[in-house]
Amino acid sequence: MQLIILRGLPGCGKSVIADKLGLYFNNEVVHGDNFKLRYLENNSDFKKALEFSYDKIFKKIKELFENGSEIIVVEELFNNKNLIDKIYNFCKEKEIEIKSFYVKRDLEKLLEVENNRNRKIKNTKKDFEKLEYEIKEIGIENEIIIDNNGTIESSVEIILEKISK
Repeated sequence: MQLIILRGLPGCGKSVIADKLGLYFNNEVVHGDNFKLRYLENNSDFKKALEFSYDKIFKKIKELFENGSEIIVVEELFNNKNLIDKIYNFCKEKEIEIKSFYVKRDLEKLLEVENNRNRKIKNTKKDFEKLEYEIKEIGIENEIIIDNNGTIESSVEIILEKISK
């Protein structure tokens, strides 16, 4: 069994890459934002939305593996050490291999993607810098950095190559 983690800043391409990997493996993909958005439909507390989504992400990973999934792709910012530790401990206990990828994109491209998104609140350069610091602070052992400034397809190919090794 294998868990594929995609993490990175908003707008770096995690969701699109995750969906393409999900199609490749013919598996459901766990999108962290879906849980946040579900919570925020009826609530306005973003911190609680994060806690809610972290709990749901972990439960969904656990459920999918317990129901026989061989490969699971999960994408999220992953700047929460408790969530990462919980996932790693579960995977260690169940002997599930983890491949973690940090999807990166230049700040200019991130800001461009952010400006084109249909959201009330937009991330600023300062927000991106803070989030990047948080992600770097929570290093993941043997994490592979993917430069997603080219095409999504080339990033997917690199990930598939690294997974098969």
